[in-house]
Amino acid sequence: MCELLAITTSEPVELSLSLARFARHGGRDGLHGDGWGFAWYEQGDVQLIREAGACAHSETARWLTERHRPSQLFLGHIRHATQGEIALRNTQPFQRETGGATHLFAHNGDLNRFIHNPKRFPSGHFRPVGETDSERAFCVLMARMAAVWQEGRPESDVRLAVVADFAARLRQLGPANFLYSDGELLFAHSDRRRQASGEISAPGLHLLQCEASGSRDIDGLQLEQREGVSTVMLASVPLDDRPWEPLPEGEVLMFRDGVLLETCPRLTLWHETLEAMTD
Repeated sequence: MCELLAITTSEPVELSLSLARFARHGGRDGLHGDGWGFAWYEQGDVQLIREAGACAHSETARWLTERHRPSQLFLGHIRHATQGEIALRNTQPFQRETGGATHLFAHNGDLNRFIHNPKRFPSGHFRPVGETDSERAFCVLMARMAAVWQEGRPESDVRLAVVADFAARLRQLGPANFLYSDGELLFAHSDRRRQASGEISAPGLHLLQCEASGSRDIDGLQLEQREGVSTVMLASVPLDDRPWEPLPEGEVLMFRDGVLLETCPRLTLWHETLEAMTD
């Protein structure tokens, strides 16, 4: 199972990450992964590191256990390939530019062939580099975002509306947990995922909100925080014994600087309403 991770904080923090340990939360041991990626925003741009291989064999992944430049927003992905070759071009998170901002996207799920239908899901001038359903979905989202970024940075509620509508349509194609950021805001969509029992069901993401100071090791992830720093963490499964909150199916959350700004409950599309009325 793919694993998603995002961290947003009220002030820059230093983070070190053992990807091999983190991968174990998805039932992987870091030895047999199909790729990994980790990104953080810095000085208005993104540092993105990806490899198409197992974490445990990677010198680069081991380098991430050392301190690096502080950031307020981190995003990571461990891949378990279901579509596309095991190759760098198919490794997440994916990155695109629009409106003078660097956008990141990571997806956990398996979308059907309709995501590649340009009449149903147009992607404008954005094109996938690889073959995955996840990257194609990101291009579709970016085409929608580019339309509202034409006159500059749109209001946060406009961006939330675009993401929520996109999420509602995406989950019609299959499990669609994703993390998306434009460098200022972080969006999370919780859907369904394959649970330890083998069942595909909610929750697809878990949330932890906390304030802490000093150093804390969260089974492979270590944060150095000053007192009073608000922190939000999102992960596919709880990473420690603290009270992680399982997120409802279809919910979209919007964060800025370690604070939950708004929650959008599951949107019901018109054809879903008609189907419910005829059942």
